[in-house]
Amino acid sequence: MRLLIIDDEERTRELLRKHIAWEEIGITEVQTARNGQDALNVFGQWRADIVLCDVRMPKMDGIEFAKRLRWTDATCKIIFLSGYSDKEYLLSAIQLKAANYIEKPIHLETVRSAVEKAVVQRQEEEDRIMTEKRLHAGYERSLPFLKQDIVRRLISEGTSSEIAMLLSSQHSLPYQADGWFTVMAVSLYWTPAQLPEDPAFLQESLLHQLNELPLMMSLGALCGFDAINWLIVVLPESYGSSYRNSRQVLDQLYSELKQMVNSQIKLYVGVGEPVKGLQHIHRAYRTAYEAGNLNFYNDSQNMIFVDALGQHQAFESDREQLKGYRELLRRGEVDEAYTVIEDWASRALLCKDLDIIRVKDVFFQLLLVTLEVAAIEGIAEQAEDEERRYIWKEIDRIPTLLSLKRYVASFLESFRKVASHENGHATGKMREVIRYIHTHFHEKGFTIGAIAEHVTLSETYLCFYFKKQKGQTVKEYISEVRVEKAKELLREQDLKLYDIATRLGLADANYFTTFFKKYTGITPSEYREKHTK
Repeated sequence: MRLLIIDDEERTRELLRKHIAWEEIGITEVQTARNGQDALNVFGQWRADIVLCDVRMPKMDGIEFAKRLRWTDATCKIIFLSGYSDKEYLLSAIQLKAANYIEKPIHLETVRSAVEKAVVQRQEEEDRIMTEKRLHAGYERSLPFLKQDIVRRLISEGTSSEIAMLLSSQHSLPYQADGWFTVMAVSLYWTPAQLPEDPAFLQESLLHQLNELPLMMSLGALCGFDAINWLIVVLPESYGSSYRNSRQVLDQLYSELKQMVNSQIKLYVGVGEPVKGLQHIHRAYRTAYEAGNLNFYNDSQNMIFVDALGQHQAFESDREQLKGYRELLRRGEVDEAYTVIEDWASRALLCKDLDIIRVKDVFFQLLLVTLEVAAIEGIAEQAEDEERRYIWKEIDRIPTLLSLKRYVASFLESFRKVASHENGHATGKMREVIRYIHTHFHEKGFTIGAIAEHVTLSETYLCFYFKKQKGQTVKEYISEVRVEKAKELLREQDLKLYDIATRLGLADANYFTTFFKKYTGITPSEYREKHTK
């Protein structure tokens, strides 16, 4: 800790500075000043933790100095030294929260003891402040997850006693049990190039941002992700599709949500039936989820309200049509096979089945037939279980019926190429894909979509084709190319990490470090040190 000695007598200053073993009691730095004005100048460059200050000094006395110090520093410990036991000075010392008041003549042991006590007090205060900061930071970090837990309990069909337990904690749930509530259910879809390996990190980031959103706080909203990774927002009050029912509030919230996520993430929102009473929030959640699923049949991003649900029925596959589809492919009648996919999509649109997994499974069956015939005809290898899982994972990430239809239809490309005798150019096409990646991977805006456009393939078919030919995804190959280039650049000692990140097409040095360590197990600096000795 730092100690400042203020006294107009040089002999006193030097006596205190030199003849007490300050290090033994935790004082590591000592400076002196000859009056209050001089001391304020010292404080401008060097802040002390403890001040030993004479009361009566020329230019600025100790009391005036302490008053001015307290304007900017409430924590510094002040110990007054005085040859006068004047009650006025004692009262001022108390008002200025002085740590001690020592009368002259000075006894070194008395001063040492007073400063040692001030050191202990200051350390205890610092420890308490640090503990409070850590607790506050920990609480702030955990608050979004506490709220998410509350949301998950509210949207489950809890008993009245469980709801009562939630209400008993006014700190965590400041709602009236019999109030009105509205639920928004939001599904998030990433573009293939931006798809995170693990959405948990992004979900955590979104929760923190949402909890800091002024509109969310002013509405008293709670949010969290449910078991199927939909973002659920619970709003006190009743909101509906008409502006008489305060729709503008939901429009504003939806707009701010879209601004918060980047353009690579699409949001599809369903707004449920307003309910009265906490115990019915699970019903509002269910209807919000159903309304959100209607977005599957609408290719634009929208907010759909519960009153748009209307009639819907189960959409199921037709075995006879599947057999017919298989025969069309066997005969090379690709256009007719495409018509079957179109017909199924039209039928799905009429049914508006709210079980989207069931709808996707029907189209998955069409896709499996396509792959089966492609293998029989020698157009592609037999699809393994791993490949089927990969394709289902791709289908699961498709947000709309139109996108699903296009995805399934894109697998007919290989049949078209056989029909037009283009299949022999597969090797050349692969070479062009790889050449394009090596030439452009460092450019801003480089995406899988750009590669697909260059080689005149759909993005979906390119991903399937590349994985089939090379045994790894396009994204994995691009990462591999970047890692190898990074290793080459790291051998150049004069290149900074930021420069290397730029040459790789990465955002900044921090992201480059994270990226490089993920694929190599060591940081760029560690790699450079190891390979440039």
